[in-house]
Amino acid sequence: MKTGKRLAVKVLLGFLAAMAVCTVLSRAAASVLVAQVEVKKTGRGKLSYTYEGTGNIVPKKEENIFLWEGQQVEWTAGQGSTVRKGKCLVKFRKKYLRQVIEKKESELKQLELQAKEQQISARKQARVPAAESAYQTLSAAEKKLKKAQGDERKAKALWEAYKERTASDREGAEDGDGGGDTPKLKELKEAYRAAKAETEAAREENSQAQAAYRLARKEDAAQDKNSADAREAAMTGAQAAAAQAETAGKELKLLKRYERAGGRILAERDCTVLENHVQTGAVTAGTEYITIGNGGWRLRGEMTAEDKKKVVPGTQAEVEFSSGGKTEVTIEAVAVSEENAEEGEKKEETYIWYAALPEETETEKADTFTWKAETESEKEYEQMIPVPALREDINGAYCLILTETEQMLGTVQTAKRVPVTVLEKDGKNAAIMSELKKSDQIIVSSEKYVSGGDRVRIKE
Repeated sequence: MKTGKRLAVKVLLGFLAAMAVCTVLSRAAASVLVAQVEVKKTGRGKLSYTYEGTGNIVPKKEENIFLWEGQQVEWTAGQGSTVRKGKCLVKFRKKYLRQVIEKKESELKQLELQAKEQQISARKQARVPAAESAYQTLSAAEKKLKKAQGDERKAKALWEAYKERTASDREGAEDGDGGGDTPKLKELKEAYRAAKAETEAAREENSQAQAAYRLARKEDAAQDKNSADAREAAMTGAQAAAAQAETAGKELKLLKRYERAGGRILAERDCTVLENHVQTGAVTAGTEYITIGNGGWRLRGEMTAEDKKKVVPGTQAEVEFSSGGKTEVTIEAVAVSEENAEEGEKKEETYIWYAALPEETETEKADTFTWKAETESEKEYEQMIPVPALREDINGAYCLILTETEQMLGTVQTAKRVPVTVLEKDGKNAAIMSELKKSDQIIVSSEKYVSGGDRVRIKE
């Protein structure tokens, strides 16, 4: 009996020793094969955003000074120079200006003479209408025809009356031989024939006079229209010449004002020349300009369209100048600025902010800077997790939490997938909606790749 008990004790001790060895070996294997993870619980709070960019110091006010057209540049203030009020920004050659004035005076005189000449041409020309002469000819022809017709009627009446008497006298004669026409009758007959021929000639002449009269009226109408068109064209030419003369007069007046100014463009206030692409000796086309700044200095920062949604007036920004030194400013205004990209490309919208340059800031006016601003979300979220804890696949966004199960060898920790809906996120945290509990331990990082169902253990 004692021997059996001793054997049972030895077997039990051996089993316990084997179990201990297995546990040690199991834990040693787990420490090698099972991923170690870091965990964190959900929290309530606001998201924090960080924005960065570059910028430069610019005047509070910018102005483009356009150069006079058609003038030769003798001297101009250089880019970056400071010009006091009343001092010269651009100087033109006086001799060239005088030549331009003389040329403009001659041009004005010629235009005035041209306008006067056109006004004279626009007057109605005196002339005798062709229809008037043709009408007189027609009237004479009508009178001639009327007289011829009357003469014809008279000659016919005399001939017929004499013929009847002659016939009656022949019937009463004894011989009754009906002899031929008498000389008188023949004379009257010839007179009638001559009158009739004269009537036909007068009628033809009258017809021709009527046609000539109608043609003369058409020619007069055409002439009147042509004359009216010519007068209208002359009047238009006179008006155009007068308008050109008026323009030339204004230009001459302006040129003389330039001459009285000594051929110089002066600064109306203290300013700094920001841009100057004017070439000395060149004759201006009227499109050249100098950009000046005045009214003090301010900061202008550049940002993206995405940043513009959060960087609003009142935002605090930390500014670091390229020449050294830092300062903190309050953004006063945000604006959109359209700038041309390279030729051929479309315009791109860029956003800028402005802030006052602190008076105590020691920096060069042409200095550049980098800036950084941090803002918080307006809304406070119930569930926030670190961005590294957020995962995503074809099924959507999710995170992994730590779960524990009891097994023969002890408590086993595994990763469990929990779907989440991402509301918003910044560089560090993500605001979500999910079924997570405050006590759930969310896997933030691991030394190995982990997916749902994998064994894990908390990093010690």
